[in-house]
Formats: sequence, C-alpha cells, structure tokens
Amino acid sequence: MQGYLRQAKLFGDWRRVWSQHVWWTREVIQSIIAGLPGTQNSVNKLLQNPYEMGAIWAEYWSDASVKRMEALFTTHLKMGGDIVTAAKAGNTQQVTELTRQWYQNADDIARALSQINPHYDMAEVQRMMYEHLRLTGLEANYILGGQFDNGIATFDQIQAEAEDMADYFAKGLVAQFPDKFR
Repeated sequence: MQGYLRQAKLFGDWRRVWSQHVWWTREVIQSIIAGLPGTQNSVNKLLQNPYEMGAIWAEYWSDASVKRMEALFTTHLKMGGDIVTAAKAGNTQQVTELTRQWYQNADDIARALSQINPHYDMAEVQRMMYEHLRLTGLEANYILGGQFDNGIATFDQIQAEAEDMADYFAKGLVAQFPDKFR
C-alpha cells in the first residue's frame, strides 16, 4: 500500500476507534442511569475499545507497550462506569475519590504515551484527556439530571474532541515512523 493510502487508513482507523469510544461510553452512561437490562452488554462492547486501539498500535509498537496502553485505557473506561454508578447512587464521596483516580489514570496515559512515542507531548495528551474527562463527566451529569438537550449538545463537543484526539494519535505515529508512510 502506498504511503499516502496507509496514512489515510491510519487516520480513518483512529477516528473510527475514538468515535466508538465516545459513542459506547455514552451508551453505557445512559444504560447505567436508566438501569437498562442490556447494560452489561454495552459495557462489554465498550471494553473491547482498548483492544481496538491496541490493534492499531500493534503495527508499530512492542507487545509490552501495546498491553500497557490497553490496560490503562481499560482502567479509564471501568473508572468512568464506576463514577456514573456512584453518582446514580448519590455517593458524592465515592464520586470525588473515583474522579481523582480517573484524572490520575489520565496522567498515567499521558505519561505512558509520551514515553513510547516522542511525538506525543505529555502535556498535550494530558490536556486532551482532561478535556475528555471533563466533557464526559458533564454529559453524565446532564443525563443524570434529566437535561437531555444539554447532554446531546455536550456529546457533540465530545465527538469533535475525540476526532481531534484521533488525528493527534495518527499524526504522532506518522511522525514516529515516517518510513512506513512513504
């Protein structure tokens, strides 16, 4: 495959994976809050997302690096579900502690990515992850409070931010492995 086609595929793959990440996160948030019977099915689908990310990274990075990122993103997703569950139960102390841990996980993701790929700036990845968490938390609060129009508007912001993250991740791989894209 020619370099420009490989690059276009990489950008498309990252946009698909991040789009799935935020879409299934929204599905899980709504399912937990509504107490839907298919909640675990949605959770299971969402938890496939880190392995979809890993499949992209596996073309470039070592197995150990890929497994590290899969584990960090799996933790990211599980923590998000735990926060929504605690918020639904009205356990503000648990929400506060889990949210603190969620941001620590974002720091861990930013650190790990910047160690694996010098084109992933730790501060920039951290900024993007923090914005992702902030918007996701805001969306969950709107849904929990029955402010569905606000939740939808926030999801539009989440989707746009996810596309930016996808492009950033793709650009970083192109910069790290330019020979693969010639």
